[in-house]
Amino acid sequence: MNPRSKSVSRVNILQIGVGFHARRIYVPAILRLAERFPVLLCAAVDTMAQKPVLDAYIKTLSTNLEMVYLSPTDDHSLSAEAKASLDSLVKRLDINAVIISTDPTTHFMYAQWALEQGLHILMDKPISTRAFVSSSIKEAEGLVEDYDDLLKTYSQLQLRKETIFSINVQRRYEIGFRKVFELIREVGERFNAPVTSIQSMHSDGVWIFPDEIVDQTSHPYRTGYGKCSHSGYHIFDIIWQFYLASGLKDKRADAGEVMTSFLGARGLLKQFNIADYESYFPGYSNLPHRSEAELAELFENYGEIDAFSLIRLLKDNETICNISSNLIHNGFSRRSWEVSNPDLYKGNGRVKHQSYTIQQGPFQNIQIHQYQSEANHDTNAKKDYLLGGNNHFEIYVFRNAGMFGAGEPSFMQYNLRDLGSGRELDDSRLYNETVKDTVIIEFIQYILGGIPKSALRSNIDSHSVGVSILSAVYRSQSQQIAGLTPLAPFLINEAYRGK
Repeated sequence: MNPRSKSVSRVNILQIGVGFHARRIYVPAILRLAERFPVLLCAAVDTMAQKPVLDAYIKTLSTNLEMVYLSPTDDHSLSAEAKASLDSLVKRLDINAVIISTDPTTHFMYAQWALEQGLHILMDKPISTRAFVSSSIKEAEGLVEDYDDLLKTYSQLQLRKETIFSINVQRRYEIGFRKVFELIREVGERFNAPVTSIQSMHSDGVWIFPDEIVDQTSHPYRTGYGKCSHSGYHIFDIIWQFYLASGLKDKRADAGEVMTSFLGARGLLKQFNIADYESYFPGYSNLPHRSEAELAELFENYGEIDAFSLIRLLKDNETICNISSNLIHNGFSRRSWEVSNPDLYKGNGRVKHQSYTIQQGPFQNIQIHQYQSEANHDTNAKKDYLLGGNNHFEIYVFRNAGMFGAGEPSFMQYNLRDLGSGRELDDSRLYNETVKDTVIIEFIQYILGGIPKSALRSNIDSHSVGVSILSAVYRSQSQQIAGLTPLAPFLINEAYRGK
């Protein structure tokens, strides 16, 4: 029997995790998409601690959403009671799909449960992280173990039932990045030219004050992970997608090495101390806050604020591509107030900057530039596609015109409005949030039988190298702490080189 021969008339979704991200993206998107597709948000799961907030939130929705509240375990595993509760929910509501949008330390736990239930899965990045992964070699190595375990369980499930396990890395879906893939592949095919070097930078523009670093629970630092597990996996993933885009399998790397440097909370406190905050904000000294000595003690083994990494890709032990990845929380921000907003990560003066420079030897240089200047991203206008706007995204392409032949320009420039139709670009919303709708639509369409597995852009079996890079970045830092070499090697599985 064909694993997908059983028709699905409706996608019944269980939302696991109803934090800031799910309330901004997943829940509104599913309610909108229910007007176009047979999809129903049946129930949601969160921790008992979030019950007061979520009970109030549920009352604002236009649907009757059943809530299940669980008590977390210390080892990030599902208790027998919690598992029985979820198993019963799946059976009673005929759940066939799950969206996992929790703290990433619980991604593995919920994903394993969902695979055991044979459910379709859409999960936030990263695939997993672990407590104190930035200071423990064992936990850093465990990220690859988590991925391998999930992939093995997923592959076994496919023998009896074909399912999707999508990882939400929306850059793979964005018009601008897909245009860059196209440009890289064109030069790869024409000149047999691989990607020879990549420079990347991503800054979140979040200004988190010292005591907030201690208290923050959404995108936290105190549990021993930070920027790389918050938004950094997006960058590690897109770097590898750029590298793959030439399509030249015979020239592809078979291994890699990483050397990284983290800025931690203690270093940040030395950059900007309590006296500085008191000079910036007249009322700061009147707020309850810890001393620098208390903070420095608490900050031991906290997660990374910034992470600057050198990644070299090798073939037959020779370096064939050098990559820099500069990940920044401690960058330009629009926050100018001393008392934070409830959402420290998204609604607190955050401004995103990112850039990429991709070289294909002497033939092509592609640059991507995206620079916001405002922190309010809830509404947008046509001017927001310009430099400094909320939807600013520009691509510069420099080509060796003489090698291409007559009529080929040496410079081309694109922005989002050049690349998308009016229907694809919703001027009223932040573009990367509309793309997350596309991720959800692909998820729904696959389950309904509208697209084949071969058309999926971010299934779990295409994430081996991204996970390996994330693990190696953390291993490099952990090895330095242990007084060992900062160089962290990883292998690129032969079967994966074509994915």
